[in-house]
Amino acid sequence: MSSVVNLVIFAIVWQKALLQPIDDPTTVASTPKIPEQLVKMGQSLEEIPQGCAEIKILNVAYNQISTLPAYIFSNKTFKSLTKIELNQNRISEIHSTAFRGLKQLTTVILSDNNITSLDPWTFKNNHKLEKLDISRNSITFSKQTVFLVSHTIQTLIVSFNKIDEISEFTFIGLPNLKNLVLDGNTLDSLGPKSFKSLSKLQYLSLANTGVYHLSKSMFSNNLPRIIDLQDTPFSARFEPPLRTVRNEAVGNLLKIDEIFT
Repeated sequence: MSSVVNLVIFAIVWQKALLQPIDDPTTVASTPKIPEQLVKMGQSLEEIPQGCAEIKILNVAYNQISTLPAYIFSNKTFKSLTKIELNQNRISEIHSTAFRGLKQLTTVILSDNNITSLDPWTFKNNHKLEKLDISRNSITFSKQTVFLVSHTIQTLIVSFNKIDEISEFTFIGLPNLKNLVLDGNTLDSLGPKSFKSLSKLQYLSLANTGVYHLSKSMFSNNLPRIIDLQDTPFSARFEPPLRTVRNEAVGNLLKIDEIFT
């Protein structure tokens, strides 16, 4: 009797299985996946290409783009960008609202262009921006002028520009800056409170600059954990020449320099 019942149950289950519709992969319309990256490197572009709201990374390096007009990225339908790579172009003009509308933007690479200055408020509405690389341009810092205003930028790379001086106002608009790379600049004049406003500064690179003097008064009470002084007049005063100074040695070094200055 039990075997008969099992046989009946098996027959019912089998019949239901036969009645289930079988998906034919050839008849199911597949939805094309929208890419999250747009890469157009080295295509002789003279302007930012058209985008779409889903793109998160835009790479238009090695082109011939010379200007970034107002609202250029949002006007080209970019809404979700987290990273923009514009290195190795010919950019000399950046409108103060060029990056407006990019609420998710975290990284901007503008190295190897022809930039001489930036409006201090260029990135004020990019509330997630953490890294800005503007190395290898022709940027200078003006006396008594704030360079940039951003409460989110943590890493600023301005190496190999035309910076010869820093004042107490230069970085006052970047209170959360942790990493500052200034190597390769002339930088032969540091104001007495040059880095005073950078209470969260952890890494400072002054390598290959004209820096010949540092003092504790230039910094906040929280000294950087690492200062790179390789190939500077300051490092040449020691034997062997200084390279990278770390942790407690930073405070000791600044005390020594104040004594002998």
